[in-house]
Amino acid sequence: METRPKLVIFDCDGVLVDSELIVSAAEAAEITRAGRPITVAEAVHQFAGVPAKDMYRSIEEELGRPLPKDFSRRVDERVRQSYLSELAAIPSARETIRALRIPCCVASSSAPNRLGLALAKTELFELFYPYIFSTVLVRNGKPAPDIFLYAAEKMGVAPADTFVVEDSIAGVTAAKAAGMTALGFLGGSHCSPTHDVCLKEAGAKYIFSRFEDLLPIVEGSARELGHVPGISSEIVEKVQEFANGAPATAS
Repeated sequence: METRPKLVIFDCDGVLVDSELIVSAAEAAEITRAGRPITVAEAVHQFAGVPAKDMYRSIEEELGRPLPKDFSRRVDERVRQSYLSELAAIPSARETIRALRIPCCVASSSAPNRLGLALAKTELFELFYPYIFSTVLVRNGKPAPDIFLYAAEKMGVAPADTFVVEDSIAGVTAAKAAGMTALGFLGGSHCSPTHDVCLKEAGAKYIFSRFEDLLPIVEGSARELGHVPGISSEIVEKVQEFANGAPATAS
């Protein structure tokens, strides 16, 4: 592979937005309510980066019975309310992405409605649209490589020329399985003091905890960070279109 990648794929939760604790708190509350007590820390460790359908299947296997029919709706509502009041972008994410001089996209385990809301609320949606990919587009979620391979194909870049920025073991494992270079990110509030070890063991080639450190890794030299404008009025319509299931495609 060349010194510089031709594409950088970003996970969303815990990489672009500081959402892992918000999501895990909602999941832990509803899983406990369903009869399987679990702490937020345990939910982060077991399910960070894992698609909801796979998490639900795992919980149902432990319970020996189906989850309540409104389980997903209740989790989504908890997450939505917390996103609207608490969610923030990871510091310097917007500025760093604007400074990158190679193509970027998002590949996330989140469903389109949650993914679109997270990116719009943190003023990141317009930086990536329409190159935003959810695992609903592929057969298998992380730690399978499907979503990263799908994203690279749509972006017209070979896996070997692709960097993936991930905060979860499942995500790093998926990137490695896709034949891509995994970068482990530790800047989310959910990351424990030993999280770097976990990501290295999963196969991350580089580990960093500040977005300012991404530029030297990706481009080989620091760049001046640029200004990023707020969300324009047109973004709301685009978010709604994305959340309603319009697949992102590369031209």
